[in-house]
Amino acid sequence: MLAAAGVILILIVGSLAVTMYIQPKHEVEAYKQFLRDQGERLEIKEVLPPRVPAESNGVALVQSAFSFLASGNGDDGNLPPAMRMVAPGRAMVGWARPNLVDPRPYGYTNTWENARQAADANRPVFDLLKQAAGYPALDFQIDYTLGPETLLPHLAPLKRCTQRLSAAAMSDLHDHNAAAAATNICALLALVRNDHEERLVISQLVRIAMVSIAASATWELLQATNLTDKDLAALQNGWEQQEFIQAEANALLMERASIENTIRKMRASGGASRRYFGMMSAASTRGSSGWLDDLKNARVATSEEGAMFMWRKSWSYGDELRALQGQQVILETVRTVETNGFFYPGYTNMIGRLDALGITNEPADTWLTSPDLDLRQTFSRIIAGLERTTQKTMAAEVCRQVAITAIALKRFELKHEKLPGNLTELTPEFVPGIPIDPVDGHPLRYRPNPDGTFLLYSIGVNGVDDGGDPVHVAAGGSPSSSLSWLDRNARDWVWPRPATPAEVQNYFDHPPQ
Repeated sequence: MLAAAGVILILIVGSLAVTMYIQPKHEVEAYKQFLRDQGERLEIKEVLPPRVPAESNGVALVQSAFSFLASGNGDDGNLPPAMRMVAPGRAMVGWARPNLVDPRPYGYTNTWENARQAADANRPVFDLLKQAAGYPALDFQIDYTLGPETLLPHLAPLKRCTQRLSAAAMSDLHDHNAAAAATNICALLALVRNDHEERLVISQLVRIAMVSIAASATWELLQATNLTDKDLAALQNGWEQQEFIQAEANALLMERASIENTIRKMRASGGASRRYFGMMSAASTRGSSGWLDDLKNARVATSEEGAMFMWRKSWSYGDELRALQGQQVILETVRTVETNGFFYPGYTNMIGRLDALGITNEPADTWLTSPDLDLRQTFSRIIAGLERTTQKTMAAEVCRQVAITAIALKRFELKHEKLPGNLTELTPEFVPGIPIDPVDGHPLRYRPNPDGTFLLYSIGVNGVDDGGDPVHVAAGGSPSSSLSWLDRNARDWVWPRPATPAEVQNYFDHPPQ
């Protein structure tokens, strides 16, 4: 009897070993081999960016600029606001306002005199950044093997530099010095361009945030009346040199290789597992006292050590497989966009394929704050956040194309004292071809208005031409409080028109909640 029970126990243990360890591990290895057979690169050393020669690297100048940032001048939260949206499709011309005081609660309390003093205090920073713009690249010598422990101390000051350059451009415009403003915006764009090869998703998201700052400053410049074609041509060239799709593809390759490297470390060491899960817990907004409390709340955990053991020996393989499959879906989508030059219908197909894998399109940190934390989806649910990255890349490409077109329209207007009747008239003098909407590959939508303004827009993330409707509609059809022209809930992505004085006053009297 005991012998029979022993045999049964051995069979059960063997069956569990096959089901929970051997089979999942085999499936992961088979899929990795499939990817390699397709020419995919899975190791960090295979996807490293080329090192930039010292004579081509402007990083020393940029790092010197960081050290000179005037911490007490031009508080980053109180800088002159550029392209402040006051209504859907309408923005306030910030530099034209007589003062910077914002009557709203917690609004701006700056003055133009203070803004100019801050710009003067940051003059050494701007001089260094303009010198760095003469170099073709920035290489901050990142150690990609550190994975989630990689230190990126340059990203925050890099964004601060763009904010300060934008603020200086606003002060220049207020002083009617459009040429100086254009030079500052060109230096800003050079920072975005030169950090192109940094192969981290977070780095590319910072670049996208920086180019949004550049777009706002560019919009403000285009409202000036003392522009020259020379300055506008230089600014247009700065926008034409931007690229985000290939940069995202490279970052995704590194993300995959980094996750693979991290999973290997976590399987090999309980300490590495605890350290990594502890880092994720620290990112949570819950009032937890640490990773042990998070594990206690996990429905899959019967004990802290038991859950960690199960993840390392079993759960991690299914998680890894879903993560690899999800990453491949996103990579294939981005590569198709590179080839075709537009996102639809590939973008919507990508979302459907991710949903079929059980990877929902939610912000990457949602699962960290969920009481139903499931260690079996540790990495596959992180991949869900990359869908948003692709959408942000689409918005950045739209921003680039729309900015180029808006500058070309201004150049046409300066020469002919009128706007073109259609975008074809811009070619080939001001643009080499008809500007294309990166969403669907059709020409950007444009028409001149009787009042001398124009309507210029992309069909936006919903992929539907709503006739240039800038209104935001959140999930379920309810109105959205956001006014951003590139908000994912906007019906169309409309390049803003200048707001009327009445619209500005209404914004201050009834600010959005």
